[in-house]
Amino acid sequence: MIFDKANILVVDDDQELSEFLTELLMKDGYKVSAVMSVNDAIQRLKNDIFDFVLLDLKLPEIGGVEGIKMIKKVSPHSKIIVITGYSSVDSVVSIMKDGAIDYLKKPFDNEELLTLIRNNISVGLKDNVPAKLGDRIRAIRKEKGIKIKQLSARSSLTESSISMIENEKISPSMTTVHKIAMALSVHPIEFFEIEKHKKWLVTRKGERRQLQFGSSDNILEYLIKNGSKNRNEIFISCLGPTQKSFNEPITHDGYKFGYVLTGSIELEMGNETVRLNTGDSIFFKAITPHLWKNLEAKEAKTLWVVTRE
Repeated sequence: MIFDKANILVVDDDQELSEFLTELLMKDGYKVSAVMSVNDAIQRLKNDIFDFVLLDLKLPEIGGVEGIKMIKKVSPHSKIIVITGYSSVDSVVSIMKDGAIDYLKKPFDNEELLTLIRNNISVGLKDNVPAKLGDRIRAIRKEKGIKIKQLSARSSLTESSISMIENEKISPSMTTVHKIAMALSVHPIEFFEIEKHKKWLVTRKGERRQLQFGSSDNILEYLIKNGSKNRNEIFISCLGPTQKSFNEPITHDGYKFGYVLTGSIELEMGNETVRLNTGDSIFFKAITPHLWKNLEAKEAKTLWVVTRE
């Protein structure tokens, strides 16, 4: 399955900046829409799938902090990047707790914004469409008592397209999968939760979901199928020689536990760095900006456990 180029919503009452961001992002290949208020953004989010929302922190009527909460309620899968003319430690922590993935302080470098978006895009599943995806969509649709005609009206997809997806005659893009999921009021991960058991969940070797970032050797291999559903994750990070996990440090809520399986890495956390060798482990709050990089001329593997509950 191939993930489409991201669909981005710009929310800013500064028309000049809004037009600049729209042009900048469209030149980089993204689909971009722009609105001037949180209320307008909510209406757009109810009718379309947006991977990212660029949100000005200072807006009339409804401010950015309250706007984050409203946006996450309507579109929980959208990744929010806050744009602000000022920032403090307290405001940044508040922004992150409310659901933003990061922030940019004005004036910011164009490449800084583009890199931030690229680093937070799930480029794609390494394998093709998972087996029985169509069957899973059909089963959920019928379980909810929704006919194809009704699903078509809710998702803005044609009846024939939905029928072909369910019969696995065509491979849907991730944007299409999101639209179907929203129309069925389920999280997209439900379409991939096929193998279930009352007492345990087996993820066979070769069936694990893998994310690859751009053209780099940086690969994340998820060890459990329902990690995203439970907001917790367990994955192995494979880094090529001298490669970094991300171009820029990332932050998110919860805690992170890391264990070096092979090789040596350097973990950057804020202004500090920690070297970890094979067999070493570390535990820290993931709100701290962090990334890790391979120090050697051979592959390094680390096991990571992320808890957000």
